[in-house]
This record gives sequence, C-alpha cells and structure tokens, in this order.
Amino acid sequence: MKILGVHHITIAVRDAGAAAATYASLFGAAARAASPRPVEPLQARLLDAALAGVTLQFAAPADNDSALTRFIERRGEGVYNIALEVEDLDAAVAELRARGVRVSDPIEIPVGMRSAFIAMAATHGVSVGLVEVVAGRSGAADQASHANEASADDQATGAAPAAAAPDRPPLRDLRPDEWEEWSDVD
Repeated sequence: MKILGVHHITIAVRDAGAAAATYASLFGAAARAASPRPVEPLQARLLDAALAGVTLQFAAPADNDSALTRFIERRGEGVYNIALEVEDLDAAVAELRARGVRVSDPIEIPVGMRSAFIAMAATHGVSVGLVEVVAGRSGAADQASHANEASADDQATGAAPAAAAPDRPPLRDLRPDEWEEWSDVD
C-alpha cells in the first residue's frame, strides 16, 4: 500500500468556529471559511483550517443525538480521526484484509473522494481512515490548496458497510465512536 500523506486530521469540538479561532490565535492556522458548514448526514458542523501544510477539520455536533455528541460526552474534545491518503484504496483495503485487519468497504464521497475505515483494535485505539482522491487532485502535496473543496469529515465519519464478525450482524453506518465496539474483537 502506498501512503501519499496525511490527508486531514479531524478534531471533535463543541464549537467549530471557536476552535478555529483558538488555533488561529495560538498557531496561525488559517480557516478556509468564515463559518462552519452543516453536513447533514453526519449531524455535524465542519470548519477546515490549514496549519503548516496539514488540514485540520474542526467538527462540532449539529444536534444532541449524534456520534460527535456521544464522542465528546465520553472523551471530551480531541482528535476524532486521522485520514491517510492512499494511491489505490481498493488495493490498500485488499492488502489490509489479506493481513487479517478488519476494514470497512470503500465508500464514495462527494467531490471526488473515496474512503474506508480501519478497525480501531488494529491501530491501537486510533480512528484511522484511508482516503483516495479520484477527481482532479493528486497526492497529499496538493491537499492544502484543495482541502476546502471536500469535507474530509464527510468520509471520516460516514463509514461504509463492513464485513461482519461471524457472530455479529452486518455493520452499517458505523461512526468512529462506534468503531471501538466493533473493533474490540481483533
């Protein structure tokens, strides 16, 4: 599997605008929009910021019953997901599965993105997503100038159906805070 770089890091926060302002004040991060944008399927409000060539994505819950809300209630604000850009997502998923790692099926994401998610048990409790850019972008080097075009959290938390453990039903719409439960059987 060829990793091109870190595509983005998603940080779960209570207020995306306030978090972006804090990172701007402390570290000079540049927000890519004036205010967070709603992402209905995720029940989240997202705001991307660039910092030293890395895309930080601040994700705040849009309502009181969402994966982000549960994550923040259980763990507090903090790193929610790391997305690694790969050259060939299908090959990366096949390689990991051949090694016995549980990985969701790839899903299509708006704005030319595909992604899959690795069971957290395989990554020492870290939510790791694999991202393939398929429309008009190539490599992590280009990501800083294009990250505002695609919501990284659209793929970071909209996990696809994954192969079920033999004693479990098929997994659908798994969110990063729910992967722990799925991932505990590795």
